[in-house]
Amino acid sequence: MTLRLDITLLSERYDAGGGEDPRAAEWPPHPARVFAALRSVAQEDELAPLAELERLEPPLIHASAVPPPSERDRRVGERHARGYVVTNVRDSKGGHQTYPARTSGFRQRASSLPEDARVQFDWLDGDELSDGVVAELDRLARRVPYLGRSTSPATLAFNRVADPTPLPGLTTYEPTRERSSLSIRVPYPGYLDELNALYQEDQPAWQAAGPRARRFYREAGTDINEETPSVDDFDSPYPDLVILRFVDLRPSGNLVPIFTEALRRKVMGQTEDPLPPALHGHGTPGLPHVAYLGLPFVGNEHADGQLMALAVAIPGLEHDERLRILRGILGEDPEREISLRVSGFRQAFKLRYAPDETRPFTTTIECWTGPAHTWATATPLVLDRYPKDRDLAAAVAESFVNAGLPEPSEVEVSREPMMYGAVRLKPRELPKRCQGRLYTHARVTFDRPVNGPILAGAGRYFGVGLFAPEYEEGRR
Repeated sequence: MTLRLDITLLSERYDAGGGEDPRAAEWPPHPARVFAALRSVAQEDELAPLAELERLEPPLIHASAVPPPSERDRRVGERHARGYVVTNVRDSKGGHQTYPARTSGFRQRASSLPEDARVQFDWLDGDELSDGVVAELDRLARRVPYLGRSTSPATLAFNRVADPTPLPGLTTYEPTRERSSLSIRVPYPGYLDELNALYQEDQPAWQAAGPRARRFYREAGTDINEETPSVDDFDSPYPDLVILRFVDLRPSGNLVPIFTEALRRKVMGQTEDPLPPALHGHGTPGLPHVAYLGLPFVGNEHADGQLMALAVAIPGLEHDERLRILRGILGEDPEREISLRVSGFRQAFKLRYAPDETRPFTTTIECWTGPAHTWATATPLVLDRYPKDRDLAAAVAESFVNAGLPEPSEVEVSREPMMYGAVRLKPRELPKRCQGRLYTHARVTFDRPVNGPILAGAGRYFGVGLFAPEYEEGRR
């Protein structure tokens, strides 16, 4: 039988920001947000049913129709409220009359006014849960007072249904392997542990909603090719990508090795001893290390390859080790600017962690994570070995296998960039560890969707060998 969650928005409105952009209205409600709401009302001895729930496949969502982006203001009734609110930033001079040493910040809040205030989630594999687990989930659901912000009260209830037909008037959305305009955050195995760790550190729950939590959805029954078998995505070895945007100055793309080396020194210097092995890379042969990236402006005809941001890609780690590395990157206060000293420059470069901002696109996680079948170099790939018979394509494919990625089904190589804005590097501009090696630009195609970030080659930990996704509807 299907496990169903019935949601009713009592005020017929839904006040919630849209995932990585809280200024955009979220619709329909994301299963990850609902899961976080269930966790917020659960006691420590009531977490077992949530651990069972997060292991299920992403649910079907039945809700009022989601219009195209260009029509959402008219059809969903998207509204925005503006004002100053207290933030987590602390200042010795204060700044807020009620909360000492806290500051205020201008915020724009988004709301959805759906045509129907009812929403349903259906987990088709919900028969894996026992009746006792379902009853415990229902008890938690009935305690949830609201979804999103407190201005959108709601009632929630779990039950089993033999006939998963949705309520009349609701549109059904299903997970899809193909890229679509509807990106939904869903719980995943380990999501509960992420929420618990963030709660212990007094951090907001949205920080757990990284690439692992995002799934594309589409309206059920559209663009289905029955002749094409379902193929599972391949997940990147790097589930976490922390992006630090340049605030003022934007360096030239050919300086990427210098800036990634400066970021590496800073992160290692700020991380509490003993350093995690994944950070320094010693004693962990065959396992991915933390990688430092420069994110150039790529992907359209106006792209110039300037570095828009730096980033740190973190492989799958235990929670304590991951948390130590995140602190080494962001410090104790993720909302403050980060000052980076770079060899050869007198002034420090200011960086900012702003995962809630969606522009410029190059500085967002979506730009570098796909999923996609085809990927092209944003920074050149340094080959792991000199190719036999100068077969560069075979050497590129081998570099992907060495990096723990699938072997590409097609490989194109070029001395020149194959994507607008991709970085050109002279031999002396390569990372010091890579100088003297052969390098190339490349475009690779896989026989199944691959999730990024995609890093390959001998310099993948030091700023080169970064790939960006390309899509069937056209080159980026």
